[in-house]
Amino acid sequence: MSPSASDLVARYGEPYRKSERIELPAERFRKGVERGDDGAWGVGALVVHDGAALLVREGETWLLPGGRLESGESAEAGAKREVREETGLEIAIDGLAAIAEQTFLREGSDECYEFRFATFFGEPSVPDPRAATGPDDPAIDETAWRGELPQNTFDRGLVRRLLEARV
Repeated sequence: MSPSASDLVARYGEPYRKSERIELPAERFRKGVERGDDGAWGVGALVVHDGAALLVREGETWLLPGGRLESGESAEAGAKREVREETGLEIAIDGLAAIAEQTFLREGSDECYEFRFATFFGEPSVPDPRAATGPDDPAIDETAWRGELPQNTFDRGLVRRLLEARV
């Protein structure tokens, strides 16, 4: 069963919340519908060590490690799994950082679907997190600890805001 925003808030307190409407080209919108994204959740984590954030690169874009929550999985377990799969690092969850609620609109149409993403604060479970084994996910091109956020970081403003709250 997917979490609800109110369940997460009840467990962790009110995080930073963001709501946006995003228009997608018809083909990209169709792919989201086919994946079953309507009403689905994504999860991930901001992990910081020695002032640097753990980021992954997919193509030209840097992001926090994360992905889609699997059926029957808690949001916390999903965030830990995603970080492990994308970076090789085991983490403990240390709070809820943000909930993003996105409404995706099909370009030139009234069709839409909703997707939610919970970003947790994560703490490395090992003394030397920089020695993580690396991604076990073919979609990840690179994993890096970044002291400065690259300009091409997905949702850079949100990541910067969360980093400032964490450091």
